[in-house]
Amino acid sequence: MNPVLILTHNCLELTKKCVESVHRQEISTRLFLIDNGSTDGTKEWMRTQTGDAWWDWLENRGVSAGWNEGLSLLFYQKDVEYILVVNNDCILPANFLGELLSYNVPFVTGASTENMLEISPMIQHERKPLVGGPDFSAFLIRRDCWEKVGPFDERMKFYASDNAFHVEAHRKGIELLRANLPFYHERSSTLKKASPAERREIEIQADRDREVFKSIYGCMPWEPGYQELFK
Repeated sequence: MNPVLILTHNCLELTKKCVESVHRQEISTRLFLIDNGSTDGTKEWMRTQTGDAWWDWLENRGVSAGWNEGLSLLFYQKDVEYILVVNNDCILPANFLGELLSYNVPFVTGASTENMLEISPMIQHERKPLVGGPDFSAFLIRRDCWEKVGPFDERMKFYASDNAFHVEAHRKGIELLRANLPFYHERSSTLKKASPAERREIEIQADRDREVFKSIYGCMPWEPGYQELFK
């Protein structure tokens, strides 16, 4: 089994495209979805899908909680050795999972692009050495990394827990790496497609999340002090 975990919260049409790109991988996949309280027909659409496993949360418990729930379930109940985690606003090229699996490292991501042409099968991307700067929109994590680093910090609901995970991995001697492997990402789609009320709620929570990060690490993720955490 090659497990793929996707969190969903509305953005149904993007989710359909993401799921389709997972099913079109050159190697077989098993898809696991967690719905974070969608209200746009996503739940109803999921019920029509066959072969995929999914969980229906009645409220939006957040990205950190969703990742933790899905990763724990798959690593320990399904006894898998690795999991591909993908945002539902991403579209993967057909070779994406196979390429990431070819790197024998604890954690590796693709490189997001907002240009669909970049993931065309007609374009061959040179296989280059892995670099820093992981992109948490689509990442492959192995059990060893999860067990050593621990879960994502749920004090940060929507934002910055990926930055915290990166810092904690560095402190434990685990590199989080990025491959020269583009995938399409329609950035901030949940925020852009949310109602004004929900958008404001997300923005307020995002500010809280960033303040939590700063209270722990002494800086914001975009400040110079963030890079100092990796020295």
